Amino acid sequence: MTRITLIFINLFISFLSFGQQKIDISGKVINKETKEIVVHAFLKVGNQITVLTNHQGEFHLQDLPLGNLNLDISHIAYASKKISIDLSKDTIFSIELTPKSINLDEISIQKVGTTNTANTLKIEQRKESQGKNLAEVLADIAGVSTLKTGATIAKPMINGLFGNRIILLNNGTRHESQQWGLDHAPEIDPFAYQKISILKNAEAIRYGADALGGLVKMEPQDIVQNKLVAGSVNIGANSNGRGGFINTQLEGNKNNFSYRAGITGIKAGNLKTSDYYIGNTGKTELNGNILLQYKKNNHKIDLYTSHFGTELGIFQGAHIGTKEDIFARIAYGRPFENYDFSYAITAPKQTVNHQLAKLGYSYQIDNNQKLETYYSIQKNHRREYDLRRVQSDNTPMADIVLTTQQLEAVYKNRNTKIGVFGSLQINNNTSGTGTTPIIPNFDNHNVALFASHKINYGRHYAEIGARYDYKYFDAAGYRFAHDQLNSDGSTPQYLLKDRRDFSNFSGVIGNTLSLFQALTWKSNLALAWRAPSASELYSDGIHHGTGTYEIGNINLQSEQGLKWVNTITYKNQWLNLNADLFGQVIDNYIYSQPNPDAVKQTIRGTFPIFQYQQDDAVFYGLDLQAEVQLTQNWDYLLSFSSVRAKNTTKNSYLPYIPADRVQQAIAYNFLLRDNNSSYIKLKHQYQAKQSRYEANSDFAAPPAGYHTFDIIANTTWKTQQSRTISLLLSIENMFNTAYKDYLDRFRYYTHSIGRNTAIKINYTF
Repeated sequence: MTRITLIFINLFISFLSFGQQKIDISGKVINKETKEIVVHAFLKVGNQITVLTNHQGEFHLQDLPLGNLNLDISHIAYASKKISIDLSKDTIFSIELTPKSINLDEISIQKVGTTNTANTLKIEQRKESQGKNLAEVLADIAGVSTLKTGATIAKPMINGLFGNRIILLNNGTRHESQQWGLDHAPEIDPFAYQKISILKNAEAIRYGADALGGLVKMEPQDIVQNKLVAGSVNIGANSNGRGGFINTQLEGNKNNFSYRAGITGIKAGNLKTSDYYIGNTGKTELNGNILLQYKKNNHKIDLYTSHFGTELGIFQGAHIGTKEDIFARIAYGRPFENYDFSYAITAPKQTVNHQLAKLGYSYQIDNNQKLETYYSIQKNHRREYDLRRVQSDNTPMADIVLTTQQLEAVYKNRNTKIGVFGSLQINNNTSGTGTTPIIPNFDNHNVALFASHKINYGRHYAEIGARYDYKYFDAAGYRFAHDQLNSDGSTPQYLLKDRRDFSNFSGVIGNTLSLFQALTWKSNLALAWRAPSASELYSDGIHHGTGTYEIGNINLQSEQGLKWVNTITYKNQWLNLNADLFGQVIDNYIYSQPNPDAVKQTIRGTFPIFQYQQDDAVFYGLDLQAEVQLTQNWDYLLSFSSVRAKNTTKNSYLPYIPADRVQQAIAYNFLLRDNNSSYIKLKHQYQAKQSRYEANSDFAAPPAGYHTFDIIANTTWKTQQSRTISLLLSIENMFNTAYKDYLDRFRYYTHSIGRNTAIKINYTF
């Protein structure tokens, strides 16, 4: 009887155990840093079960055995993770993944698409652009052109639009500077930002309504968390200008504190075309930045500060004595004067300093909700020097200080963002220059409300965003009464006091269809608007950096643009293709039109007159970027940009629109040893002549098209201590081609620069 009882008890216990063998687990995979959901993460249980998180970041595993469970979690953008769980009952939990760190800068360009990556500059391309300014770094991207003022100043142009139509987002803060001038390049050090992207989706609504051209978003990468001290040293030298750069970055983490600090120095002398030096084209630059972070529980505090300082020489031959001299120099095609190499920077020149300080705070309410807020202050101080009668007089002709304060608060959940933004901008002209400022003093107030929402359906999703802005503008300063003359023939002045406000709605709606695994179609329709800037309204004087006399138009109205972009992305094992077809209608488009029949004679010389005017316009075109893996070792890269722009009011072509451009490269990749990667690349660029041009609308017709070739060789070695050292040698414009670029405002007087040999050394630890 006892034996039968024991057998019965054992059978009963076994039955109960068997009934508890089936365990279910579920939960979410989230980003450890931002607490956002991670879509399409792989979860594996041994070699038996594999599941993929859905569009909500959720997973569900059923019928698991009782006891210890080993789970492998992986994702292409995150570090892999292994966890062990003791299963005794059904369980719901969250898994946190850490984003992968990127050793070198990556730049992703998103036209009007609704995803976060459309085109990406690879690590080797970022190395190749080290030491260049922001516009030159972006120049390899289809649809991005470079608007130049001589050999030293460049600013980015996206699909034919530039300046205040492009928002520069500097570490989460709108970069505010005096970018109203064509010679006012962005005061940004590309070394400080490892993630640079161009956004035109619903997320861009958060940052402003005036991004008719695009939004350039610059962010630092995540700070290394497993080291107290890490960083990099980057050194380079160039033959053209006999200049070089050095950049050092340090970063690390201990407990809840993280830090990053960087410093960059650049120096160069007079640049050279294919056969002559361009006088007074040297530059010096000293930049620095510090980022401090504190994280504890659901709280995160960021303190960021940066300084950008530069001194730039302006080609003296752009400041002309008489009207006849202007046309004589244009006809001659090059400077009358002969210049030698020199590091000296004399008038005309610019000195610019830009400081930014930002304090940010975020609170993770729960796994799906987050609150972000920040306050920032920027100070941009620009001094422009011209040739004076007394050579020893080092007083600037323009001395302008722009101070901008911004405050933003945003609530975010899984698919929705709602926020409020406010800014106060004060522009002051420093007295004592002895000249009338080209733009008056002004105060600019801006308040905005915005919201965006994402809707997931199957493998597809849609986005919608809306924003309302109110701007109040108050300006005061002396202007010239050009329709009157004093008895001595001079132009009288009057005190201008002008107040006005602007307000409007902007919005975007987009849809992304995953047609099949390799093909995605994205379509976005965006409504944007831009109030006229102070320079467009009130400019009246010599713009020393461009060597022009600019006259504003106080009757200008706000621009309103409607842009439609369709993006096709195709990616398989050997082809990565991205094509953007865009069209944009802009009512009240503001532009500066040269007047070849009129010049302004002053005591400092004779200058071409550029006047601001306004008409309706249409822009359309195609941007194509492709990467083809021909074999295991050979790659082919292709970039094509085409934009058309017309003044629909006058049925004429608009000035300063880029002509068609083709860039291509072929690269051979090889290994010298197991711990090495190397490549040799041959690049070619063809810039067509701008044939869509109104005759007699400029001082000189568009120059001829041109071809340039570059060759690049790079080798990178990795050590056992996870350190890398790389050596890059390049020859740009290797055939020393003499050419002029239509988008260079100094093409009237000089050619573009010739051959440049560069060497760059990078060390990371």
